[in-house]
Amino acid sequence: MSFSHKLFAKIFNFFQFFSFNKIFVTFIISEISFNSSLEYLKRELDKNQLKYHYIYKDKYSFYYFDSPKEKLIKLFNLLEFFFIKTFILSRTKYVFLDDNFFPMAYMKFSDNSTVIQLWHASGAFKKFGFDVVDDENIQKLIEFSSSRIDYVVVSSNNVSKIYKEAFKVENNKILPLGTPKTDYYFDKENNNEKNIKEIRSKFEKKYPNIKGKKIVLYAPTFRENKKINNDILLNFDNKLFYSHLKDDFCLFFKSHPKFKISESDNFINVSDYENSHELLLISDILITDYSSIMIEYAILSKPIIFYPFDFDYYINNERGFYFDYNMVPGPIARNTRDIINLIEKNYFNIEKIKDFVSKNFDYLDSKSSKRIVDYIVKEEKLE
Repeated sequence: MSFSHKLFAKIFNFFQFFSFNKIFVTFIISEISFNSSLEYLKRELDKNQLKYHYIYKDKYSFYYFDSPKEKLIKLFNLLEFFFIKTFILSRTKYVFLDDNFFPMAYMKFSDNSTVIQLWHASGAFKKFGFDVVDDENIQKLIEFSSSRIDYVVVSSNNVSKIYKEAFKVENNKILPLGTPKTDYYFDKENNNEKNIKEIRSKFEKKYPNIKGKKIVLYAPTFRENKKINNDILLNFDNKLFYSHLKDDFCLFFKSHPKFKISESDNFINVSDYENSHELLLISDILITDYSSIMIEYAILSKPIIFYPFDFDYYINNERGFYFDYNMVPGPIARNTRDIINLIEKNYFNIEKIKDFVSKNFDYLDSKSSKRIVDYIVKEEKLE
């Protein structure tokens, strides 16, 4: 892995000798998604007629393939990544990231370039970055990569210190301007009764039995241990859930992109539905475990149930949290029967959710993307 990082950086550094800043913006993105902060930033750039390019970093790897066709496609992808994309990046004035990009540890950006980290999660819940890495080599990669970052954009002043430590950057590099992807929830074109009804009708057309029922969305995060991922559904008794709540509620299940689930008659699998913003908008209750999706859902001031069935394993073997888990903005369930009881008794404290939101967001509006573009890009245009 380090070889590919160094190779990308060496080619980039070579092109730096011959390139001038002519391309305005390049996004280094982890996946093509309707839900990315970079997607909403792109829309703001479109409004100002500013040019940009994409680098999809997960699309390229050194994996081997059996068929000649696959090998040929991979060869062309790698050539594009290591030569064309490095050249484009060497000519870029503003570089936006939504995840780690370890080749940066060895890249030498010009003084005319600005690198901005827009982390893919809002607020602060699960530990990330430097705070979850024990391997000294990875720690060095994070530290060296972060030294190339000019700004880290965060959702609130309250989480600035956390991001400062996670990325190992100075205080003056932290900008609490908001999270672009949350603009969606405050845009009246999205969050309105007519649009919500239209989104629901798409699902009702495909699943007629959900008409007139409230939607409960179960969206757990992934585990590094694949066996635990396979156990997620085994620890949720969807038959019991269905038998008690089928008259008034339907269950949607959305898995993390890093693991897949099998189908069931007792829930609707929406894992392949790309627009998670729409899913959150039409859902009446969210069930999750350690997923940062709950921070976005909290913006909508709707009930959240936390179901950490493997809490001891997770905190000891995967990640810790930036606050006591018992302080999450919703009731904690130990099993499926607890979940059923919470829903039947409507045991939710919306004020607690609102307080959580106020700590994680300084701005509750649709202008985070605009603030970032105005502050960093300053309305310049490529001539």
